[in-house]
Amino acid sequence: MLRQIQNKDWPVVRKWLFEVAESSFDKFIPDILEKKIEEDYKKFPEGFVVSEEKGLNGLLWFGTFPEKKSAFIHAIYVTPSYRGKGVSDKLIDYLEKYCKKRGISEIDLNVSIGLGDAIKFYKRCGFEIKRYNMSKRL
Repeated sequence: MLRQIQNKDWPVVRKWLFEVAESSFDKFIPDILEKKIEEDYKKFPEGFVVSEEKGLNGLLWFGTFPEKKSAFIHAIYVTPSYRGKGVSDKLIDYLEKYCKKRGISEIDLNVSIGLGDAIKFYKRCGFEIKRYNMSKRL
């Protein structure tokens, strides 16, 4: 089942989200995420959707830019034991339907080069690489 997060859900969602984030990223990322997620939820609560089956197993975090007719996926998180079982597909399908209803014609995202499975997933969903973001460590 997919649904938008409600205020009462935050204690459970927050705990789950940071457990999944910490298992996927460097330890400093959850601190950054916490502030950004709180800010974004206050501005645009519709942009937080959870997948549930015997508890939380996925989360979609997105924003929209109606003036540009675009949306941006900030993150899709899936419980490790549910990866490869269609949770992300359902979340992307939800977002595409949401966008079409609102006249949004493009969805953008950023993905780290090291997340090969995520890149394959997004390509399979029809996303195309449009630009490269490069850096140099000094």
